[in-house]
Amino acid sequence: MRERTVQRAPDHDLLEWMPDGVVVVDAGGLIVYANGRAEKITGYGRQELVGQPVELLVPQRLRAIHVGHRREYCARPGPRSMGGADHDFTVRRKDGSEFSADIALGPVASAGGSNVVAVIRDITERRRFERMLEHQALHDPLTGLANRTLFFDRLKQAMMSGRRDQTHLALVMLDLDRFKLVNDAFGHAVGDKVLKDFAARLAAGLRTTDTAARLGGDEFAWILPRVADRTTAGRMVLTLLGRVNGCASIDGHQIEVSASTGMALYPDDGDDVDTLMRQADRALYSAKRDGRAFASARLAC
Repeated sequence: MRERTVQRAPDHDLLEWMPDGVVVVDAGGLIVYANGRAEKITGYGRQELVGQPVELLVPQRLRAIHVGHRREYCARPGPRSMGGADHDFTVRRKDGSEFSADIALGPVASAGGSNVVAVIRDITERRRFERMLEHQALHDPLTGLANRTLFFDRLKQAMMSGRRDQTHLALVMLDLDRFKLVNDAFGHAVGDKVLKDFAARLAAGLRTTDTAARLGGDEFAWILPRVADRTTAGRMVLTLLGRVNGCASIDGHQIEVSASTGMALYPDDGDDVDTLMRQADRALYSAKRDGRAFASARLAC
């Protein structure tokens, strides 16, 4: 068995100051050096790493792939900076947990041949921050529902899927009834809480393929893909409305919450976004004009 001897050449001492993990691997894929940061981010002690295949730090499901990539790199070694790969790497800790990493590689000459230095940066927090920014860019800050940007993207994607699969899509526009009266009577702080309560009801009971969105003010929408026909879609909307409409208890006030809705069906009422939106808005106007909770585009014509 190969003796696990920790190399501590003078140049390795410099690597101890690195803020990232550093692992040196020989031509056979065995770890010959790991710095203190590598110990900290992986949970392995230095003696547990040295002499082991570098695949120890790779999740089991990815090890065979990693061996192939490592051999390809060793056949044509060269510097690879962080961010140079087309995807994040996944590093396995000693306890079996995993973290996303950015890894830079570079060949280095040694007495025993050419080694590879891997600099490992834990980017878990960076990815979390990026996901938070992405969520903020695509979701309404008050209600957490999809915003207009995400709504239109989801609508276009759902229409493309409907066209490909020859299925129907229901677009439902919703308008909160008497919302101005709520703001006038109780103030905007209560009004915001009513909107949040209403949004939570809108999202409840939806399928994973459905989308609830806030388009602005008291205007909301549902995207309901893969509905069989107009009758089925109408029943689905009425069922969802039954969960949305009702009394909300906000700051000691009992506030009756209800919505008027207008539905348009793709492709029957329009095969492009603008036409479908226009037809759904027209149905919504018809519902509000007639004092109804729901109207379908075809019925509104």
